[in-house]
Amino acid sequence: MAAYASLLSLGHILDHLIQHPPRQRAVLDEAHIHSLLQNITFLQDFLEEFSLTRGNEIQALEEKIARSAHAAEDMIGSRVVDLILGNAEAGSQRSSTLSRQDLQILRNSEAERRKRGTFSHFNVVLKKTNLPFVSSSSTLFSRHLEKVIEEFCSLKKDVMKIKETEGIKIVEQPRNAATASSFLQGASDRKNTMVGFDEDLIQIMETLTGDESNLQILSIVGMGGIGKTTLAKNVLKNPLIVNHFDLRAWVTISQQYSEQKILLGLLKEIGVEDITQDHDDELGLSLHKSLFNRRYFIVMDDMWSIKVWDGIKSFLPDNGNGSRVMVTTRLSNVAENFLSCTPHQLHFLDKDQSWVLFCDKVFGKESCCPPELEEVGKTIVRNCRGLPLAIVAISGLLAKSSPTVEYWEYVAKNTYSELTMGGDGLCFEVFSLSYKHLPVHLKPCFLYMAMFPEHHKIRISRVVKLWTAEAILKPMRYRSLEEIAEDNLKDLIDRNLVQVHDYGSRNKIKTCTIHDLFRDLCRREAQKEKFVCLTMMNSLDNHSRIIDNNRRLISKRSSDEEELKSTFSKLSGFRKVQKKNYIFTDEEIVRLVNSRFIDYDAGIFSSLLNTLESLSQLWNLQTVTIAGVMPINLPEEIWKMPQLRHLKREEGFFNLPDPPSTNIKNGRADIIILENLQTLYKIRNFRCTDEVVHRIPNLKKLGITYKPFSSGIGWDYHEVYNLSNLHNLESLIFDSHENVLRNLRFPQSLKKLTLERCGVSWEDLTVVGSLRHLEVLDLMHYAAKGREWNPVEGQFLELKSLRIELTDLVEWKADRSHFPGLEKLELRCLRSLKEIPEDIGEIPTLRSISLVLCSESAYSSAKKIQEEQQNLGNYELLVQVPVSWVGYETR
Repeated sequence: MAAYASLLSLGHILDHLIQHPPRQRAVLDEAHIHSLLQNITFLQDFLEEFSLTRGNEIQALEEKIARSAHAAEDMIGSRVVDLILGNAEAGSQRSSTLSRQDLQILRNSEAERRKRGTFSHFNVVLKKTNLPFVSSSSTLFSRHLEKVIEEFCSLKKDVMKIKETEGIKIVEQPRNAATASSFLQGASDRKNTMVGFDEDLIQIMETLTGDESNLQILSIVGMGGIGKTTLAKNVLKNPLIVNHFDLRAWVTISQQYSEQKILLGLLKEIGVEDITQDHDDELGLSLHKSLFNRRYFIVMDDMWSIKVWDGIKSFLPDNGNGSRVMVTTRLSNVAENFLSCTPHQLHFLDKDQSWVLFCDKVFGKESCCPPELEEVGKTIVRNCRGLPLAIVAISGLLAKSSPTVEYWEYVAKNTYSELTMGGDGLCFEVFSLSYKHLPVHLKPCFLYMAMFPEHHKIRISRVVKLWTAEAILKPMRYRSLEEIAEDNLKDLIDRNLVQVHDYGSRNKIKTCTIHDLFRDLCRREAQKEKFVCLTMMNSLDNHSRIIDNNRRLISKRSSDEEELKSTFSKLSGFRKVQKKNYIFTDEEIVRLVNSRFIDYDAGIFSSLLNTLESLSQLWNLQTVTIAGVMPINLPEEIWKMPQLRHLKREEGFFNLPDPPSTNIKNGRADIIILENLQTLYKIRNFRCTDEVVHRIPNLKKLGITYKPFSSGIGWDYHEVYNLSNLHNLESLIFDSHENVLRNLRFPQSLKKLTLERCGVSWEDLTVVGSLRHLEVLDLMHYAAKGREWNPVEGQFLELKSLRIELTDLVEWKADRSHFPGLEKLELRCLRSLKEIPEDIGEIPTLRSISLVLCSESAYSSAKKIQEEQQNLGNYELLVQVPVSWVGYETR
């Protein structure tokens, strides 16, 4: 909810002011800070306790809380702007221009403010922190802030009255999810559970594997939430389908589609590498060539128009070998266009199927519903009307709640009395209930999902950074904000509001999605609570009213560059700046004093060096991501940014200066420790001195590259042996043009290691194999050299993923004892490798082997391993080889 999120954001600001005041100058006096923090804590506790009591009185109070928190944050942000920019006179001038009406509003501490907004222009997202509406001179600032504090005190009295009021029934809060020690592994991926569709699955499988040799198109049609996508995913991964077809591919269409993206997606799905074509026809011809003479199976999910099919059908050859295409759609008139097969209509679950699905989701397969809950439970299920997604949604709520008759009756009563059918048949109230009963700390996180496009594959790492920068996470002692964000996301997944899309190399969740029905719910609630505004517009200046009433604004239509630049010049202090192909000047960057998140394309960055020097004035900056390949020299002031959490280059690299000399003041060292810094990627010729290690104690991800050194400078100068003292480092990318392992010591905390161009011998990898927690090892571009690799038994005990790319390896002698926990093996550009060790297939945890641009004999050995495992009954091992391999026989 907006009120709770506004309190969290203000709390983060105050905490930072206490820990690291900008330029070491006090923005608030101690009394103001303690008064505000005390009120914030009290109001947060109230919202957590009363979050499910949404009467008119509570709702009106929430709106007042949000306004007061926004006002306080805006004034503090304004004060910081003026202190940092030395703009006190400008503040006084701003005060003098206030109208009589404005001054009266200020006296009431309910000023109409220019709200924060997010402006999205194609790939532009600018989130504005409000500029001050009050004078920033010290006296007037204190006076106006005291009025806001008075408003907080008044709110506190209102809360006390509500708490003392008799007859308010507080519905018991759902229990918080248990904290996951490892985000992912704990996240349940139960979204593809199939209940009630056994007959559908059998019928579809028979059609797909039938004797018809010509290309057939099968459509699955049904309303949103009926289970079309779940059924299609289960079909695609079924072992019978995996073994029957040479190639399988999945592509999501959606309402807003691009033929180019569809073609690119299909090419990538079937393993085509190095795609250089730009035009649709060229991509289509490449797809046709790749599919020719192969038995393929393609799923086209969520098709809304037959025009999509008309645009790409000519690129799907009829090979006369039983190839199939399966389409899922909500629209019967789309399904009826595919004449080769009768559309397969999905129906609602019956009462028995609904009950089985409900119990499975609430209690798990091994448990059953307690007798005292069965009657009310069946009422809840009946209210879902057989819609699987509704049952899953309500189950996610109840699985996280106290299993009491009173609570379940409350849920049953609300779903039954208010159940309505939406325009597309959606039981909207069931989905709405899932949001209403979220713990209050999860609501801002869920509402934030409205910011992502339809069917977007949302990167977990990005969500975590954005939630952190937005300050919508409740701090917890002894846990980082990133860990809290991961816990919150896991909780949303466990509640079936967000779905896992795929996993990364460490078997942690990499991307997620949100079902379009839940996304619709999310966007409705976000706009209703003024958490975000979604609009179509051309001119920002014509939408000042919309901006005034919302903290975040997303526009679906772009303005021209000059208009955007004009708009930008009026705003001072964004929270989030994401911009491609726009030239920021040094003066504009300086105005972003309150920015927390900057994502920028450095390809055309004007006055780049001066601009980066200005970043140090952004006192609250947390994340900086800069694309482009040109090197960037970081200023020395980067070591004076205590809030910095992530500093990242997508392609190029930074040059990081040594920390400034330590000054002694009043007998104490004037040192800023970057305790929050977690990511440094990618740094050229990184000097890992004792001083550097001391200043970045909590670094988790480090990417470093070493180019040939100047004469007289060697590894001793860079002190890489000190890497072992980064005790919290989990991921290291090390790129060097010469063997450095003899100088290098790794921290035992490492879980992921990438070596590039190091040229070490295979025998030297024993240094790596002894890392106790290593789960992922990537050896890239001659990271290791030599004809033969004989791993040592007792090493790589925790390794889950191994990737070897571009080396001269010929003989690889290994068995199941050398990589006992391996799950994924990826080999690329190993043209000299004779074969994959046969015993690798005996590793019980192995799930996939992938080869690209390897020798013919290596391909053959991979397929042989798969065949032997299938003969032993192991159909789970997936082997991927290029479609162009001549040994890939056509069935």
